[in-house]
Amino acid sequence: MDLATPTEVLKRHPTAVLSHEEAAVAVGIDLVPKTWVPTITVPRNHGFVTEPGWRVSRRDVPTRTLEDGRRVTQSARIVFDLAATLSLEHAVASGDCALRKKLVLVSQLKELSGKLRGRGAPEARAVVALLEPKSGSVLESLLRVLLVTSGIPTPVCQALILDGRDEVARVDLCWRAHQLIVEADGYAFHSDRLAYRRDRERMNHLERLGWRALRFTWEDVVGRPQHVVDLVRHCLEAGIRTPASKPGP
Repeated sequence: MDLATPTEVLKRHPTAVLSHEEAAVAVGIDLVPKTWVPTITVPRNHGFVTEPGWRVSRRDVPTRTLEDGRRVTQSARIVFDLAATLSLEHAVASGDCALRKKLVLVSQLKELSGKLRGRGAPEARAVVALLEPKSGSVLESLLRVLLVTSGIPTPVCQALILDGRDEVARVDLCWRAHQLIVEADGYAFHSDRLAYRRDRERMNHLERLGWRALRFTWEDVVGRPQHVVDLVRHCLEAGIRTPASKPGP
């Protein structure tokens, strides 16, 4: 039997709203998992509700209606629900995306998470503590969380590297005192030959200024995380450098 579509489910259950991963997809929040159990949320005092193949959550939460008529939980609630159902790194990656797309503010999430009680509250606060509004991609978020939760000092995200007053590069992650850069290389990192050449020039300039750079792909971060952690830790422990360039913001 085929699952009912979100639109069909909402039409069948007038008090239900899309929540968790289904709500994330509806509002444009990136998800790392490719498959999940679709979920709707209904008010606590609502009668018994079932929907074949769908998970039904019961709680009173703020909701909104999208332009296409679909009802969803509000963005902060989506972040908290994902914190309760996804792994820490996946939930942070989705939360970073919500911040990147300005669907919610980190200040709102911090305030609201502090008021949460009961099941899911500790997980929500753990995710909020690791969120980074400047994170540039899902892969960058996964890489940052991997490093920080492995005991690596928190890096500066989307750091601007200067040579005097001239901008050399904006990098994914860096530790200025060590002059170490770590970048997350996605599949489409180099869109063409010109982009590739410019990137080589940028990296050569950074090397001339005394910076070291490590690059990790999706396969590195997801497939061999300990290798990533060990390499970054080794480079950080190799010694602190005196930056040759003036720190950017």
